[in-house]
Amino acid sequence: MANTIAGANLAEIAQESLAGLSSLFAPLSALTTDFSSDVQGAGESVTTRFPTKPVAADMAAGIKSASQDVAMTSATVSLNSHYGFTYGFTDVERSKSSINLNNLFIEPALQALGDKVFGDIWNLITAANFGTSSTITSANFDRDDLADLNATLTGTKKAPQGGRSVFMNPTYYASLVKTLNSAEIPGITEEKREALVPRVAKFDVYETDLADGNGENLEAFAFQRNSLLMAGRGVDTELAEQAGIEVETVVIPGLGLPVQFRRFYDNEGVLYYNCQLLYGVAKGVDYGVRVVSA
Repeated sequence: MANTIAGANLAEIAQESLAGLSSLFAPLSALTTDFSSDVQGAGESVTTRFPTKPVAADMAAGIKSASQDVAMTSATVSLNSHYGFTYGFTDVERSKSSINLNNLFIEPALQALGDKVFGDIWNLITAANFGTSSTITSANFDRDDLADLNATLTGTKKAPQGGRSVFMNPTYYASLVKTLNSAEIPGITEEKREALVPRVAKFDVYETDLADGNGENLEAFAFQRNSLLMAGRGVDTELAEQAGIEVETVVIPGLGLPVQFRRFYDNEGVLYYNCQLLYGVAKGVDYGVRVVSA
């Protein structure tokens, strides 16, 4: 019987994980991100920049008189989160097993890594950081509520029009799916089959099960991308490679976030697999509205 664990090639495992990583971390595209494979150490900082909302100038005096400096807002994000997972398999386990390592062990562990990342993001969404809130029950959450949240971002928060998204917990997401009418999702579509929500009221919509993790009855968060910042960098491999540890780094397509995989064998007959991520998150501009249940 083929031994999948013993014969698993680290490069293949890393590459096969890309599809899952891309899906898992897709909501990060809603944030302002600064990702690079450049190596930095845990605890170091990244200065990220995004455009400050400009003001139109009177053109009556000519083009040059209306010239303005391009204003950028700078924000510091500390790379204070270096998390991952490690699995070990003994010689006996590897000799008897024909399981698929990637499906049985790697994918659930990547999910745990994703939960950690999004948990850190949700911990930023507090009343202290984002003071505007809207109380809406899950039973009544629908497209009209998203339209109202969008109006608040525009009228009250003065947020830029582009890059708006909403994160919500499964109960609110399910309510929204049920209330979308056939005119918005006509026919039998992939969206209906998979209970996916299309872009609604200028928002990209994402489901998360971590919305109430900060103890403030948070159920959803409507925001413009400059509200939440995330930076990620490559992990140094020099010492690992000197120790004979096999290392592979993959970059999530469309995001640029580097994820590192390692494999090593110890003198007690255990083969270890490891996956890790170096990142940090921070609050940006207050362009957000918290949806609370009470």
